[in-house]
Amino acid sequence: MSEEIKISVIIPVYNVEKYLKECVDSVLNQTYKNIEVILVDDGSPDNCPRICDDYANSDDRIKVLHKTNGGLSSARNVGLEIMDGDYFIFLDSDDYWNDKEFLKKLISDNISNNPDIVVLGYKKYYVEKSRFVEGYSTDISLNGNDKTTQIKQLIENNIFESNAWTKVISKRMFCYDLRFIEGIYSEDIDWSARLLIYAKSLDVYNGNVYVYRQNNSSITHNLNRKNIMDLKNQIIRIVELSKQIEQEDYYEWYMNYCAYQYVTFLNCAVAIDKSENISEFVNEMKEYAYLLNYHVNKKVNLVYKFYKLLGYKGMLKILKLFLKIRG
Repeated sequence: MSEEIKISVIIPVYNVEKYLKECVDSVLNQTYKNIEVILVDDGSPDNCPRICDDYANSDDRIKVLHKTNGGLSSARNVGLEIMDGDYFIFLDSDDYWNDKEFLKKLISDNISNNPDIVVLGYKKYYVEKSRFVEGYSTDISLNGNDKTTQIKQLIENNIFESNAWTKVISKRMFCYDLRFIEGIYSEDIDWSARLLIYAKSLDVYNGNVYVYRQNNSSITHNLNRKNIMDLKNQIIRIVELSKQIEQEDYYEWYMNYCAYQYVTFLNCAVAIDKSENISEFVNEMKEYAYLLNYHVNKKVNLVYKFYKLLGYKGMLKILKLFLKIRG
């Protein structure tokens, strides 16, 4: 198989000494060798900077950049500035790939078709329980060559999520703004929405190769006022972006993406501690309840039914009750 196509893997690194080697080794052990690994040390306070340098000294495919702490978006942006692959992928430094043949199959099965974006599957690994849970199924083939059909299938099959690490992206997309907004949470939401708008062609990699390590330090377990405010602002931003594509055939499917993020906001809003006082955000987002009209997703459809039956406040009460039942 030709190895003319170069893959850049961008790994932001911060305070993950325990997991970093497993992450990097899952890339270096790939049978496909034409890669560059960009380790962006975001001012990590542990031994990660030394580990990164050790890797760079042992493999000339590795680039290391040390910077002052600026957060995940800042580290990703730095990686984007120095990468020179034909396609690039993000990999969080406490996660890993579970298949040595991943890149080889990605090239032969997907990138050979020259798409702008390839969507990956994933599985969650719950650290405390030592348990794997499969994410969405990517065992489908996108029919048709037109963008609307492709996005429709992605949305209908609940495959296109907002996370950055399930996207393999062509450098052709660099003609657009691919930088992340820095200093906020939920930065992937707007970024992935822009990808939907900018991309001309999409594909799906069959297989849940990405292992996402889930633990109690995750943002979803530590919600605060800023989390909710940033999430709110991201939803407002992607709805504003929709005005650019109102005449496009895929507009409806883009709005279904927005609706899913809106339901995420509602779930987070009822989960947060009352002491954080986010009532103003909840009240503001009532204006966007019309997004629930785009309810292809089963979760969104259920919330839509609660909203139609009980109104906005009643819907929130039911969601909070569900949260308590689930524990």
